[in-house]
Amino acid sequence: MGKQNDLGAANLGFARALVGELQASGVTTAVICPGSRSTPLALALAGQPGLDCSFHIDERSAAFYALGHAKTTGRPVALLCTSGTAGANFLPAVAEAHHSRVPLIVMTADRPPELRSWGAAQTMEQRTLFAGFLRWFEEAPCPSERDGEQRYATALAWRAACAATGLPPGPVHLNLPFREPLVPARFEPGTARTRDAHARRPRNLQVDPSAGQDLVAELDGISRGVLLFGPDTWDQQLASAAQALATALGWPVVADPASGLRAGAALADPLIPGADLLLRDAATADSLNPELILRFGGQPTSASVNAWIARHAAAEVWLVDAAAAFRDPQHRASRLVRAAPRQFCELAASGLTAPASEPKWLAAWRRADEAARAAARGAMTAEAAFLAPQLAAALWAQLPDEAALYVANSMAIRDIDAFAGPRRANLRVLANRGVNGIDGLVSCALGAAAARSGPTVLWCGDLAFLHDVSGLLAGQLQQADLTIVVSNDDGGGIFEYLPVAASIPRPLFEQAFAMPHRADLGQVARGLGWQVALADSAPAFEQALAQALEGGRHVIEVPVDRAANTAFHRAITAAVGSALQRDGRQ
Repeated sequence: MGKQNDLGAANLGFARALVGELQASGVTTAVICPGSRSTPLALALAGQPGLDCSFHIDERSAAFYALGHAKTTGRPVALLCTSGTAGANFLPAVAEAHHSRVPLIVMTADRPPELRSWGAAQTMEQRTLFAGFLRWFEEAPCPSERDGEQRYATALAWRAACAATGLPPGPVHLNLPFREPLVPARFEPGTARTRDAHARRPRNLQVDPSAGQDLVAELDGISRGVLLFGPDTWDQQLASAAQALATALGWPVVADPASGLRAGAALADPLIPGADLLLRDAATADSLNPELILRFGGQPTSASVNAWIARHAAAEVWLVDAAAAFRDPQHRASRLVRAAPRQFCELAASGLTAPASEPKWLAAWRRADEAARAAARGAMTAEAAFLAPQLAAALWAQLPDEAALYVANSMAIRDIDAFAGPRRANLRVLANRGVNGIDGLVSCALGAAAARSGPTVLWCGDLAFLHDVSGLLAGQLQQADLTIVVSNDDGGGIFEYLPVAASIPRPLFEQAFAMPHRADLGQVARGLGWQVALADSAPAFEQALAQALEGGRHVIEVPVDRAANTAFHRAITAAVGSALQRDGRQ
C-alpha cells in the first residue's frame, strides 16, 4: 500500500508543480474536460488558488471556448482532457489557434507507454494528434519514473508558456502519461510552491529600432502607398500609431474588420471603410494603382482587396509580421519586416514629416470611398426587407461602447467587412480567420464572453449555429452572458455566390451545396435553456437586441430569404459600380 500511495503522491506532486508554474508564467484560466486518467491534473488545476477554471462536457466545444478566451485576452489558456479520443476533438480549435496565432497550452493525459499499441482500453497514439499545428510538443515521462519530477514539471510548464506566447504565439501540446493509482488513497488539498510570478512570465524580444531607419527613408519617397491591416493585428494602442504613420505618409488605411481599426475615434480620418465595396468595381480598382502596399499581419478577408493586390503586379508588397512568417499566398512580398505592427508604425512615423496638404492619392481614395458607401446606404434604405446587409449595419451601429462582436466566417464576416464603419464608439471584433472554419463558434464566443466585462454578441449563420449545438449546452452549464444573432437562410447561403450555383441543376445544387435543414432553431435553443426572440424587421431586431444586452443567454433569430438576399447583394454591388462610374465622369 505504501508504494501505491507513493505513485499517487508522485502523480499529484508533478501535476501541482506543473500547474503552479503555468500560473506563474501567465496562465490565469484553465478549461477542464472530465475523465479518469487526467485526475491528477484536474485536481491540481481546480485546487490552484487564483486560477479561473471552467468545466465542459464536450472536448470540441471546450477547445473552442479556450480559443475564444485566449483570443480575447491574449493570454495563454490551459486546456485539459483525458486519454483516448478526447484529445482528437481538440484538433479543429488547435488548428485555428495555430493559424490565427492564439496561445493555448493543450494537456492530454495518457496511459503509460507500455500500454500504447497493445490494445489497452482508451489508449491510442496521442503524440502526433496535432502535428503541423504546434509551436512546441513534449511528452513527459510518468512522474513515478525519475527523481526530481517536480523540478522537471516546473521547467516543462515554463517552457510551454514561453513557446505558446512567443513569436508567433500559438498552441503547444504536453502529452502527460500517468500510472495508477492516479492519486493517493487519502487526498489532501494543497498546491506547489512556485517562483515569483512576475519574474517568470515570458517576455518577447523587441526588434532593434536602428534596423528600421533605412526602411523609413525608402517610405519617404513613395507617394502612392497603402497601409493594409489584416485580421490578426489587433493591439489596443495600434490605432493612434497607425493614424500617425498614415498622416505622415499621406496614405489611406485599409483595415480588416477584425484588425480593431474600424471602431473608435482614433483612426476615423485616414480609414477607407468602403474598400471592399469600391474595389469590386474594375475601373476603380485599375485607377487606384499603388507603388507600395505595406501589409500588416495575415491576409485580409476581402476578396476584392486581395484581387486588387493581384491586379497591380508591379506594386511592391512589404509584409510586416512579428514572427516574420511568410503569409503571402500570392507570393508577392519583396520585403519581410520582423516587427509588431504598432512597433513598426511608431518607429516609421517618428522619422517622417507629414505633408502640408492632403495628397491627391489619398483624396482619390476618399472620394471613391464616399461614393461607394453612399450608394450602398441608398440601396439598403430603399430595400424594404430586413436582409443580411441591413443586419450587419444594424449590429455595427447598435452595439454599445466597449462591446465585443464575434463574427462567423462565410457570409457574416464578409458583410461586416462591406457594411461596417466608421464607428466612433469602441467595439472589439473577433473572428477565426486563421483557417476560416465555421465550427466551434458558439463555444468561442462563450470563451470570449467569459474573458470580458462588457457585452458579447456572436453573429453567425444557421449552419454555424447548428454545427456547435454542444456550445449551447456549454453556455447553460457555464451560466454565460452571451447574445447569439443567427441569420437563418436555411442553408449555406455563401454557395449562392459561387459559379456552381448557376452551372448545375437547381435541385442538385440545393442537395449538395445549399443543404436546407428546415430545423427550428428557436426550439433547439429553448431546449438548452436559452431565451429566444424572432426578429424579421429592423425595429424588431433593435428591440430584441436591446433586451438581450441586459444580460443572460439569448438567441435572436433573423429569418432571411436566401434568393432575395443573394439578389440584393448583387444589386448593391451594381449600385456601387454605377455611382463610381458617375463619379469618375464628373
